[in-house]
Amino acid sequence: MLDLAYSQLLDTNQELRNELRDEISINKSYEKKIRSLVKELEQCYRTISLQDNTIIVHEKVIEKFKSEISDLQKQLRILQRDKKFKDEVGSIQDGRIIELENKVGNMATTNLIANVNRGLERIENHIRGLRDSRNQNLRLQRLLDESRVRVERTVRERDNAQGERDLAMLAYNNERQESRR
Repeated sequence: MLDLAYSQLLDTNQELRNELRDEISINKSYEKKIRSLVKELEQCYRTISLQDNTIIVHEKVIEKFKSEISDLQKQLRILQRDKKFKDEVGSIQDGRIIELENKVGNMATTNLIANVNRGLERIENHIRGLRDSRNQNLRLQRLLDESRVRVERTVRERDNAQGERDLAMLAYNNERQESRR
């Protein structure tokens, strides 16, 4: 009877050892899976951090472009006012030119005609200066348009980075939920 109890004790001991060995094997497998998930989680955090930094940089660039656009718009308004004034002055000068041309027609001496021609050249040079300011307005408008395009491109890049970050967070959350099951 003692041999039977001892034999049962040995069998039970052997079964418990087998169960313990199985539990240890399962635990090692879980620990390996946990380490893998922790590495993946750390990678997700690094990716999110990088994308957050990218978004911050893009937002700063956008703010800079907004400031540049505002400055360019102010300059454009000033130049438009100047152009309007110069156009009005040009209109007055055109009337004056016609008046002077009529006077030249009435003058008899070449000396007076030469003086009037010099005056007309000065007026023409002044009018050319008015046209140059129009060209400057066009250049400023082109710069403003280019700045708008750059801002729109930066906004798209920021939105794409935000979308990638959101997808990474969604994937991370899904993985976390899957690992809990």
